[in-house]
Amino acid sequence: MKFLRVLLMGVLIWGAASPAAADFVGQDDREVQAVADPILDTVLQGFMEGNYAVYSQYFDDTLKDVITQKKFLQVRDQILKSIGLYESRSYLGYLQKGKTTVVFWKGRFAASADDVMIKLVLSRREDQTRVLGLWFQ
Repeated sequence: MKFLRVLLMGVLIWGAASPAAADFVGQDDREVQAVADPILDTVLQGFMEGNYAVYSQYFDDTLKDVITQKKFLQVRDQILKSIGLYESRSYLGYLQKGKTTVVFWKGRFAASADDVMIKLVLSRREDQTRVLGLWFQ
């Protein structure tokens, strides 16, 4: 299978808010996973259902501007044709970059014999955790 490199409907937005307003999501694996897993669950639910409102619920405003509903549906179709429906994932870990937390999972998708890296970029702003980027690689 050709290595799929897709930022799910958009681009990684580094520093969409001022650095002073942003912060990391957690300080260890337990804290990061406790925040990131439910967010990814929601994103994947919206993706699987083709429901943009659910899918983009945690996106920051800049990412919502980049990933419109039309773009979401186009890229969703491409991903479904390439790797298929989401099946499962295993948490791998995280790293902190700038004022963001980058979280990694090993994912399984129905139409792919290969593992798929799921990468979610999060930042905490004004007591809310926001998605700044998402990849299936």
